[in-house]
Amino acid sequence: MATIQVDARQPRYVPPDAHWLDIGRLRLYSYTALACYVLYFGIWTFRACVLKVPGVFAPGGDFVAFWSAAKVALSSGAAASYDFESLRQVELAAVPGLAIGDGVLPWLYPPTFLLVVLPFGLLPYSLATMTFLAGGVGCYVWAACRTLPWRSAWIAAPAFPCVAVVLTTGQNALWLAGCAGLGLTCLRSRPWLAGMLMGLVTVKPHLALMLPVALICARAWRALWAMIATSLALIVVSLLVFGAETFTAFLRNAGMALESVEQGSMLLVRMPTVFAAVKMISGGVALPYTMHGIVAAAALASVVYAWSRPCSFALRAAVLASAGLLAPAYLYDYDLAFLGLAIAWLGVHGHSAGWLRGERELLVLLWLLPLWGLLMGAWIKFQPMPLGLMLAVALGVWRIRMERTGKALINA
Repeated sequence: MATIQVDARQPRYVPPDAHWLDIGRLRLYSYTALACYVLYFGIWTFRACVLKVPGVFAPGGDFVAFWSAAKVALSSGAAASYDFESLRQVELAAVPGLAIGDGVLPWLYPPTFLLVVLPFGLLPYSLATMTFLAGGVGCYVWAACRTLPWRSAWIAAPAFPCVAVVLTTGQNALWLAGCAGLGLTCLRSRPWLAGMLMGLVTVKPHLALMLPVALICARAWRALWAMIATSLALIVVSLLVFGAETFTAFLRNAGMALESVEQGSMLLVRMPTVFAAVKMISGGVALPYTMHGIVAAAALASVVYAWSRPCSFALRAAVLASAGLLAPAYLYDYDLAFLGLAIAWLGVHGHSAGWLRGERELLVLLWLLPLWGLLMGAWIKFQPMPLGLMLAVALGVWRIRMERTGKALINA
């Protein structure tokens, strides 16, 4: 196909076949990353389960809180899941190593998510952990495969470092990002299904803040009603199954979590938020909240800009996935699984419309971003992850502007 340059004054593009990061290297680096993950988790599991090194327990440690909350809810009622002492007994029975350093994990999720994890309480802890994590990886890879049009690039999805971060921590980010990603891929063809999938993301409400904004701006009413209906259904069923006191207990624990964040007792080096970055430098809460509010407002404006007028859907999806991570003040590095969706959509658009100089290098840096908190955060008292998210949003907005003003390459 011939390439037509619309505006000679546009930023310089690099021809697709003249870049060091071709499909061969992408596959090589992805397979290398996967081999490193297998070696890392293999050594870790061997030390924890075979050598039984004191203080070392199997990967996926945070899932013990999910499983224990489900176990307590099944035996003592859902409200008891929010009681630290009740939860502690079950957690220590499943993972005795948590007793070292008093590492008990609280249950901070809403009752709607407790409803989702309740069946896992019927399984033994090890089996439940493997099932939950494997299912999350499968959901995430499925969403990536539906996003990326080339089979040769699919391997980059499980190789995304955030997948390893999620498996290390045992969190739910792959499930939620997978649901959001699948919802985006079927938004135009099956809007009701897309809305239902996006409604599932509301079990972690702060990650779903930008989704209804995008749907309203795009006038995707069927998807919006489906998202609202799914969210309300989860709330109503949770109320009927668990009772109103469970929601009261959740709000109490959420308030305690907010207080911990404001006091800086949370792991700020692993929180990719503007609030955490500013607090690490200045302390206090007034300035961090102010700066975070400014950036969150800019992220909201970016979503409105992307979704209120026509442009490439890949760019809309990329802006939504990355801007949604700039809205909440409470976020951890494993939630950067959503960033993987943004990278995929930006890659789709760059491959089809032409690459800007330095764009692929930026995507590589974004691809590596989730490793910062685990590898460098404790050594270097600096939090660059929100800067990376802002760059991802800016790249998407800049490409939209070029496209709307006729300054993009058109494949004809």
